[in-house]
Amino acid sequence: MGTLASNRKGYIQGPSASSYSDALGGGTGTAYDAQSSNANTAIQYFFSTGRGGGTFRFTRTFLHFDTSGITGGSSFQLSLTSSAGSTDSTYQVVAVKHTAGSSDGSELANDDFGNIDRNTTYSSATDWASSGTVTITLAAAAATQIINNNDFNVALILQHDLAEEEESPLEESGNISNGIAFGSAINLTYTDPASGYTHKVNTVAAASIGKVNTVATANIGKINTVD
Repeated sequence: MGTLASNRKGYIQGPSASSYSDALGGGTGTAYDAQSSNANTAIQYFFSTGRGGGTFRFTRTFLHFDTSGITGGSSFQLSLTSSAGSTDSTYQVVAVKHTAGSSDGSELANDDFGNIDRNTTYSSATDWASSGTVTITLAAAAATQIINNNDFNVALILQHDLAEEEESPLEESGNISNGIAFGSAINLTYTDPASGYTHKVNTVAAASIGKVNTVATANIGKINTVD
């Protein structure tokens, strides 16, 4: 089993807009970069009726992993610790691609809020626990990105944010908030790729063998038809 810790982690609170659509499409917010404590509103939708029409706002989490050392593997998952979670299981979280932090793990900027790619989803909608470990199973698109590129940029947003619904999911003032314990590890976990022929040859352990008849063990699947 392989484990890779996040290279950068933070969140961006979007603009307080006067309409739901403006909150969804906002480009500039307030960045909270390099977080190391609990953020109970790291993934959020906020709505207040207020005076003059109301206030609408989204918050999104942005993560970066340096995947230059991963050249294979399967069963990729994102694992983190929740600091708070909505009590309504319909308010799920989805992992999507982002291009914040210049796409290379640089510092999050205020104007990175809108730098998400809703057309590239890295997971299905996932329930968010109010505490403990949250595990998000990553899709094939995420595995391809991780294996073939040096940077894996993944944003965590509410399902309603992804769907760009026409109306607010809240009829009255309130919020949908899912928190993250940024002080705890945020990891990619995965199954390591097979490393070639793994059995003894003429009583010699596979770990001590580099080649068999000049062929590297990593390129050998069978010897004399034996796996």
